[in-house]
Amino acid sequence: MTDASRTGPAPSAARGRGRGDRATATTLSYVLTLGITAILISGLLAAAGTTVETQREDTTREALEVVGQQISSRVMAADRLVASGASAVTVRGTYPESVAGSTYSVVVRSGPPPEIELTATGVDVSVTVGAATRTPVADASLSGGDVEIVYTGGQLEVRGA
Repeated sequence: MTDASRTGPAPSAARGRGRGDRATATTLSYVLTLGITAILISGLLAAAGTTVETQREDTTREALEVVGQQISSRVMAADRLVASGASAVTVRGTYPESVAGSTYSVVVRSGPPPEIELTATGVDVSVTVGAATRTPVADASLSGGDVEIVYTGGQLEVRGA
């Protein structure tokens, strides 16, 4: 009952070898799928982390610019009061103690023109804003939060309130 024209192994031997090959192929396919998935997920996480960090830096920079402009405008308002003849000037401003989850420091440098530098501590972001004044401004260093500008001894002084 055998066919003489048929070549190759007996049917039972072919069946046994095929099952082993299929099991190896399934395992290999599973391992490759897991490997590719892991690579894709790690690539997505790396890209998302970079994007989030960039967004945080941009948000921090914008918030520091807003606070810097507000402090600068208060310094210039105090300067205008001094120029109008006021002998005792105090201008106060309330600002957040942190921006975008980071605390920040304020450094005032006498000019001309005076500059106000704000630096975030949580991220590497620094912003410098100018303040056009006729009255000299004293050097100062303080942390973010409430600020007052006081006219003392012929110059404006920026300090924590």
